[in-house]
Amino acid sequence: MMPGNNDIVQEVLKLRQEGLSDNLINEELARKGANPQQIQGAINQADMPPPPGGEAMPMMEEKNFPGPGPTSNPEMHSARASAPMDGNIYERIEEITEGMIDEKWDELIGEVKKIIDWKEKIETKQVQMINDLEKLKEDFKTLHHGVLGKLEDYDHKMQDVGTELKAVGKVFKDVIPEFVENVKELRDIKDGMKH
Repeated sequence: MMPGNNDIVQEVLKLRQEGLSDNLINEELARKGANPQQIQGAINQADMPPPPGGEAMPMMEEKNFPGPGPTSNPEMHSARASAPMDGNIYERIEEITEGMIDEKWDELIGEVKKIIDWKEKIETKQVQMINDLEKLKEDFKTLHHGVLGKLEDYDHKMQDVGTELKAVGKVFKDVIPEFVENVKELRDIKDGMKH
C-alpha cells in the first residue's frame, strides 16, 4: 500500500515526467494500492501551480523531496510546470496525428474530386463524339443513297440516250442513201442548167 498522500503526489509527478497520462497514472497507483480518493487528490494537487513566493505546498514536507527543498529544485518546478502537458502527451500526439490525417484526407478528397471532374468531362466529350460519329454515319448514308440514286438515274438516262442514238442511226441508215441519191440528182440538174 502507498505510504502517504505526499508520496502519492510525488509518484504522480514522477509518472507525469515519464509521459504517462492521468488514466495510466490512475491505473498504476491503484495497482500499487492507493485508493481512488487518494489518487484523485494527488492528481489535483499535482495540477496546482506552485504557490507564489516559493512557499511550500501545505501537504508536502521538505523531507519528501530530494535536494534542498521543493521550491529550489528546478527539476520539480519543470515537472510541475509541464505536468499538465506531460499528462496529455498521448492525447496531444493523437490530436496532432488526427489533424495530419484529416489534412491529408482532405487533400486526397480534393484530388479525387479533380479526377472525378476530369472523368465526367471526358465522358461528356466521349458521348458528344459518339453522337457526332452517328450523325456523320447517317449523313454519309444519306449522301451514299443520294449519289447511288443519281448514278442510277444517270445510267437510265444514258440507256435512253443510247436507245435514241440507235434509233437515229437506223434513221440515218435508211435516209442517207436516199439523201445521197437526191444530192446526185441535184448535181445533175445543176450541171444541166449550166450547159
